[in-house]
Amino acid sequence: MSRAAAMRNGLLIPQNQRQNHQQLKGNFMKLRTRIALQLAALCFVLGAYGFAADNNAYLYIVHGIPGRNIADNANPGLPVDVLVDGKTCLVRNLTFDNTSGPFTFAAGTYALAISESNSLAPCSNAPIINSSVTLVANTNNSAVITVSGGEPALLPFTDNLYSVLPGNARFVFTQVADAPALEATLTQLYVKTPKTFTVSAAPGTEQWIGVPYGTYLVKVTAEGSTTVLASETITFPDQSVTLTYAAGESANNSIGLVNRTVRDVF
Repeated sequence: MSRAAAMRNGLLIPQNQRQNHQQLKGNFMKLRTRIALQLAALCFVLGAYGFAADNNAYLYIVHGIPGRNIADNANPGLPVDVLVDGKTCLVRNLTFDNTSGPFTFAAGTYALAISESNSLAPCSNAPIINSSVTLVANTNNSAVITVSGGEPALLPFTDNLYSVLPGNARFVFTQVADAPALEATLTQLYVKTPKTFTVSAAPGTEQWIGVPYGTYLVKVTAEGSTTVLASETITFPDQSVTLTYAAGESANNSIGLVNRTVRDVF
């Protein structure tokens, strides 16, 4: 077949058409690449804007005072109400060993008044604690109702919720008890070769340790002592953070553990 016949039958594309086709293809690839880059940049900007625009902070209220630390005849659970800035009754009837939240706040400083619970007129009793918390944007926080120096007190903490790797968990040990430095010993349960981990915290501070996820026997002693002040079996899910607060008083042997677990900390 001749070249002319091939062209008439569509079997042969002229040189100039092939060049045009290749040029159009090249232009299309460049345009597609440019659009992809612009979309990626837009997503980055929107993500950064969303992060910057989130001025919220998140707060948990942790109740760490057993009733007998206030009076021998007090309700063991010592139910309390929490009033914010003198006008918002944020928490009602929260009892020892429990946590309420998270509550969303704009970044800033807030006055908290903690009073013994009043079921008929919540947040109306005289405060046993007057304190404040300062919340920074895009943070998770805990305000712990506890005893310090024999008196009710409120201790604020910023929670460590940074990503946890697969196969692991984070144990955050917070010493809010009216006691000297405490040590937590964690021993693995239900494994063939159990491992033991320890972490210590001075009064009013927290320390953390990374461990394989699973179930542990957690024993708390005074640092340098073997006398067990509190003991619990706690399960740490995969990629979780468990915040454990040692609360109470060493003087009356009322130290116990208040636990809160945050799952799926990727």
